[in-house]
Order: sequence, then C-alpha cells, then structure tokens
Amino acid sequence: MSHEKARGRSCFAKATLALIGVAGLWLLGSWLTSTPATNASDALARLAFQSPIPPVGNPQLGLLKTVDKDTPTADEEIVYTLTYSTTNPGSQAFNVRLYDFLPAGVQFMSANPSASFQDGAILFTAPSIGATNATATVRVRVREGYEHLHNHALVMADLVPPVHVSLLTSVEQPPTRLRVTKTGYEAVLVNDKLVYTLYCENTGNEPVNDVTVVDVLPTGLPLVEASPPPDGMTLPALSWSLGDLGPGESRTIVITTTAPASVGVVTNTALADARQGIVTSTVFATQVISEGAILRVTKKGSASEVDVGDQLVYTLGYKNAGSQPATGVVMADTPPSDVTVTAVFPSPASQTPQLITWDLETLTPGESGKILITTTVGGRGGRTLHNVANITGPGSFPGHAELNTTVRPMLLYLPLMMRNA
Repeated sequence: MSHEKARGRSCFAKATLALIGVAGLWLLGSWLTSTPATNASDALARLAFQSPIPPVGNPQLGLLKTVDKDTPTADEEIVYTLTYSTTNPGSQAFNVRLYDFLPAGVQFMSANPSASFQDGAILFTAPSIGATNATATVRVRVREGYEHLHNHALVMADLVPPVHVSLLTSVEQPPTRLRVTKTGYEAVLVNDKLVYTLYCENTGNEPVNDVTVVDVLPTGLPLVEASPPPDGMTLPALSWSLGDLGPGESRTIVITTTAPASVGVVTNTALADARQGIVTSTVFATQVISEGAILRVTKKGSASEVDVGDQLVYTLGYKNAGSQPATGVVMADTPPSDVTVTAVFPSPASQTPQLITWDLETLTPGESGKILITTTVGGRGGRTLHNVANITGPGSFPGHAELNTTVRPMLLYLPLMMRNA
C-alpha cells in the first residue's frame, strides 16, 4: 500500500512539473509574440540579461555615406557605401549597429557584409569598432517614376551617442518627348460655362506611338461637349486615343463643362502617355466666384498651316464674362518671332515687334470686342509659330490665350535638265 502511495506521489510530482513547464513555455511564448518581429533580436538579448559594455577612450562615432553614381537612371543598379568609425584615436565602442534606411525609389539587391533586411531597413552588426574605418555596401536597383532618392543611415553603439547622416541622389529622367498642356478660365461664375483646352505635342525628334490622353474633370462636373468626342468616358475620366505623333506633331482637345453651384476652386488634371513608356501630366485650377469682373480672351488664326511668305491674320476676341464692370483693361499680344506685322485694327496704344498693347479702359458685364492683326510669315519652314495674348485689369480676373500655327517645310524644286542622246 505504501508502495502504491509512493508511486502516486511520484506521478503527481511529474504531472505538476509538466504543468509548470507548459505554463512557463506559454508565458515565454506570449512574451516573445507580444514583441514586434523587427525587435525579436532585442527580445532575445533581454532574455540573456546582457548589460551594455562601457566604451573605451571616450569614442565619438563618425559616419559617411556615398553613392557610386551621382545621377543614375531608372532600372540602373547603384551601390551605397557606408564608412564608419570612432573619431578619437585609441577609443573603442561595443555592440555596434549600423542601419541603412532605403528610399522608396529603390529595390534592395544585396549587402556586404551580410546584413538583415526588413521593411526597407538594413541592419549591420559588429562586436566593436575603433578609430580604423570600417565599410559596408548596399546594392540597389533604381525604380521608375522617382526623381530623387533620399537615403538615411544611422550608427549606434552601447553608451555612445548615435550619429545620423542622409544622402540625396537625383535620378536622371528620360528626355521629354511628349508634352501635354492645359489652358482654361482663370475664374468663372457659379453655374456658368467652363471650357478647357488640351494641347498634346511630340517635342522630340522621333515618332511616339499609340498616344493616349486622359482628362479628369473636377468631381461632380458634367461633360457638356468635347471636340473631338472622347473614345472612352467613365466620369470623371475622359480618354482619347490619338494614334501616332510625328516629330513636332500635335493635337488639340476642347472640353466644355459647367461650373459648380458653390464658390471655391476646381482643379482639372490631364495625363498623356505613349507606347514608349512616356508619361506626362498637367494641372489647371479655376476660381469659382459668385460676383466679380472676369476678363476673357480668345485667339484664332486665318489658317492652321502656312508657308513662308503667306499672310496670316490673327483675330483676338475679348469679353468681360463677370457680373461687375472691369476698369483699366489692357490687352497685350506677343507676335511670334520671324513674322512681320503689316496692319492692326483698331490702332494699338503701343507697338513693338515683340509686343502690341491696347487700352480698352472699361468693359461692362457681357461687353465684348475684336482685334485684327495682319502679319506676313518669314523665317524658315518646318517650325511652329507660338502666339500669346493676355488681358488684364486692376481687381479683375485676367484672361490668357495661346495659339500655335504650323509653318510647312520649304520645298526645293530643281530644274529638269535633258541631255541629248
């Protein structure tokens, strides 16, 4: 009977020890899992009850970060070099941790010496460091779409103040071969007509293929009219497939919508891309007001394409589209270079080859008028005439207009020569 009791006590003791062991493991597991993954090594260090190691010789940490390419391109690999040490001769610091925080614009490839990498942070460790320089390198690949890479690094050791450095690297962008610009009304009355003009141009020397333009209307604004009509429409986005654009070739899109019923600022965004991976964008903001003077100007040419020596007539249309009079109104037109102005009606207040101005004085709400400028095209062929007009007045919202006219290349005709047989 005593033997059975002893065996029972032994089983009970073993079961108790097992339960204590399970509880201990459960508590340890709970403590570890409550620690963030990125701090798991710190948690293990605390379990070992390691005390910080005092430095020797009052060390001051030094850190330098460099890159092997000052202006890399997208998809190119670059190497960051981190050089670190203590600055006082004979000094030494212990349990060194060197962090490199990679910018969002790169992809991590490798590190030397080996290091841990998690969530964009690289960690190098060393038992100690002295006044002799130590180095670590990080190889990364530059991602597309980033103009700048802002990199940070940090070195720290036991009982020594940490040191932080940063490095800004510019990414070389591909030549801009596709440009999209947007013009519109600087201001508009509530519930009034609002017109945007998109101008997409190939500014390079090679064709761009499968060009697409997308315009994002301000939230809640309807599409009243578009010329040409969009190929796709899922408001607020409108899209046009423009096909291929040769060097210097352009397309113009006019979009009409209605301003909102409340005052404020509405912003329109347009984007253009091509098969070559070219992406460009533009933004235009319009002030919506309930009352005020709003000056508008439009500009048209007698032809969209001309030859050298042709006559080209510009028509400026102006108007006060606001609800209050505009005073001290001045119209200014900047003729393109290599055109000769031969006539202006009505007569301007001042005129030079580069600038023509008119004093329109006061324009009442809804009042409008026209100005004619007759020119002769000079210079060379195969270019674009760029004309700009502005209308301004104190206390009034200004108006702006641009017009591009293509000058066709000059053809050289050689005389036909016949030789006797």
